[in-house]
Amino acid sequence: MKETMTAILIYMKKHAPDEITIEEISAHFGYSKYHFSREFKKLTGFSAADYLSSIKIEQAKQDFLKKQHSITDSSFDAGFSSLGTFSTTFTKKTGLSPREYKNQVESLYHLTKNYDDTTSTSYYAEEIQKGDTYQLSVTIHYPKSYQASITFVGLFNSSIPNHKPVVGTALQKKIQHTFTHIPKGKYYLLACSIEKTLNPLRYFVLDDCLRGKVDYPLLFPKDSAKEIDIYLREPLPEDPPILINLPKLLTDTLKLRNP
Repeated sequence: MKETMTAILIYMKKHAPDEITIEEISAHFGYSKYHFSREFKKLTGFSAADYLSSIKIEQAKQDFLKKQHSITDSSFDAGFSSLGTFSTTFTKKTGLSPREYKNQVESLYHLTKNYDDTTSTSYYAEEIQKGDTYQLSVTIHYPKSYQASITFVGLFNSSIPNHKPVVGTALQKKIQHTFTHIPKGKYYLLACSIEKTLNPLRYFVLDDCLRGKVDYPLLFPKDSAKEIDIYLREPLPEDPPILINLPKLLTDTLKLRNP
């Protein structure tokens, strides 16, 4: 299945709006649903169902932000059978309801643009647990002539960034950061970069932003104090969508830091 994974991911992206099921996808590639689901999770780090729902959310988000479609029409066009299911899934993966997300684009964009360009800030998915914590140093490498606005880097519980990171940072004018207070566990190191732009939607629809990752999970404390290099690249067709609302994550952190 490893040899066909790229084809499977591309197929899922193409047919997600058709309300295709995991059982139908597995059958198309000649696998049982159980074997397909187990191997998919083992090879990608996220479940097939999570990937499929994330693709649908990304398409709906693009429709109602870029194309100005209604939220209802966008949800059905993306393959959701009900508006309620779409709203619940959207809120879970982005932290805002679809309507809140749409209404807050301008305000969150301006707050993000006003972010202090001489520093970085750390943000967490939850309070740092008591007990032993660990650290990790990361260096970001950009393509030649690329002008980054903000680069987000974080440690995630799965390799699909549709949830808050365990720990992360937003970098401007910096290429290196050392994470501290990393709890014991297994995490995926992911990064994406937004190029300098006057278009607010570029901060919210991240399908064409540069991205980078470590291709294996990091284990703490085993990988504590490592120095990791991430090389940013153009997105690939099989890359999972980036659903986390990065401007909201950044501005929420700034509010906590400067109440």
